[in-house]
Amino acid sequence: MVRIMIKANILIVDDEEVMRSLFTDLLSEEGCEVTCVANGKEAIERLKEKSFQIAFIDVHMPIMNGAETVRAIRELSPSTEIVMMDSFPDIFLEQALKEGAIACVHKPFNIQEVIEIVENIIADDKGRV
Repeated sequence: MVRIMIKANILIVDDEEVMRSLFTDLLSEEGCEVTCVANGKEAIERLKEKSFQIAFIDVHMPIMNGAETVRAIRELSPSTEIVMMDSFPDIFLEQALKEGAIACVHKPFNIQEVIEIVENIIADDKGRV
């Protein structure tokens, strides 16, 4: 069977090392280029250096919460598609979705769901001219 690799440049923003490692392993195996940072402030610094097609952002983080991080990313890189990650829905998730996040995966998440979200974003991007 021929495996089709996903080609995407993805930013992971999560204060938990285990989540950053999990996303890196999962998405790198699918052919994605993955960059991980531990908080929103680091995400902003990376976005000043490089653009990302997709950003997975944890809702609850120190320094900047997920909604604040989404707002900053929207200003720096409006074309980056944002997917939130949370353990339980709350006001910060609602704010992030209002700021332009397109989806949310709930921890513990389904690996196939994450892959499908990335595939759908890539497919949508290819359809845009």
